[in-house]
Amino acid sequence: MKVGNKMVDIKKVSLSAMEIITYAGLAKSNYLIALKDYKSGKKEEALKKIEEGANEFSKAHNIHSQILTDEMEKLEPQVSLLLVHAEDQLMGAESIKILVEELIEIYSERIK
Repeated sequence: MKVGNKMVDIKKVSLSAMEIITYAGLAKSNYLIALKDYKSGKKEEALKKIEEGANEFSKAHNIHSQILTDEMEKLEPQVSLLLVHAEDQLMGAESIKILVEELIEIYSERIK
């Protein structure tokens, strides 16, 4: 894709988007497993899964931040439908984390 006199490296953007999708998906899976574990009384395992999810989310977020930095430095749009999907997955993972943490807090208050 050509923007002005510059070429967008669509292959690089696509690979980065796939990495975001992968890491965001792993984060979501870990968060949901954490909730299931917590409900089953496996509190330590649940907390470990949340931490693992946060690590995967961090990887996705760092890749996304790099894409945004590249765009700002080059003044070159880095948008593709795949990247939009990746950003959606990233936001979904963050939402799931927030909800799981809130649900775990509710479960812990009920158990007391």
